[in-house]
Amino acid sequence: MHYVISGTTSGTGVRVIERLVAKVGRDNITCLVRSTSDVTPLEPLNLRLHVGDVTEPESLATLLNPGTVYVDMTHPKHYHKSLEAVMNAGVERAYFVTTTGIFSSYNQFSAIYKENEAKIRQSGLTYTILRPSMIYGSLRDKNMNRLIRTLNRFPVFPLFGAGRSLMQPVFVDDLADGIVAAIGNPATENQEYNLAGPIGIPYRRIVDTIVSQLGRHVTLLNVGLPLASGIVRFAQHVPGFPVTQEQVLRLLEDKVFDISKAQADLGYKPRSFREGIALEVAEMKAAKVI
Repeated sequence: MHYVISGTTSGTGVRVIERLVAKVGRDNITCLVRSTSDVTPLEPLNLRLHVGDVTEPESLATLLNPGTVYVDMTHPKHYHKSLEAVMNAGVERAYFVTTTGIFSSYNQFSAIYKENEAKIRQSGLTYTILRPSMIYGSLRDKNMNRLIRTLNRFPVFPLFGAGRSLMQPVFVDDLADGIVAAIGNPATENQEYNLAGPIGIPYRRIVDTIVSQLGRHVTLLNVGLPLASGIVRFAQHVPGFPVTQEQVLRLLEDKVFDISKAQADLGYKPRSFREGIALEVAEMKAAKVI
């Protein structure tokens, strides 16, 4: 069985590949990488690399055949393109890492994810859909990493909607374990799994936990939605400002997901946010980025 993997140079992708090499062997893996990709994190694994792009289905043509197992960890907005290549090659088994963003009530943010997941279900493939929530836990993390830097730098931080909205971020290593546990598992055929943290927690508690790990005092200001939208509309153009208008809307939306199916089928055991963020803060301190 040969595995073709897309999205391998991301923070999640590298961790998945490290685990998959241990599971199936490096000779059974080919990584699809763009010509502009930084492949440095993959070099120690001595893997077969193929230059291509999921947005250009023809670049996958020589890699795929009916006996190939395809794993896509690129952006789910592109999955109609990679699905085209997979179907044209007659691939029978595929795994797609999408996003819990599909559950957002803001249609402009979730519509393309819903459309592409529907295409996967209708494709005739034996598929598995794996949906991470917000991913954190490394120097390449663009979510909590930015928040940590901001809380480490500024003495005051705004909380939109008093920080009551619930979030369920997933530590990157736990996500990678969940993805690899699904690959090759017969129980995951034509199934869908949410891969999030163990429980939903209020955004204020997330901020408080980070501040505690940093050993700082930060004054938290409660900001109502009308004022928040106005501030962010202006401030998002300031270099380094950590929040966009879209994120404000989503910060006010509860993002809580049922992971019981992943726990049952994959043995999925995500760590607590306090445990995960302590590791990320320690890594950032060791790297002297905070």
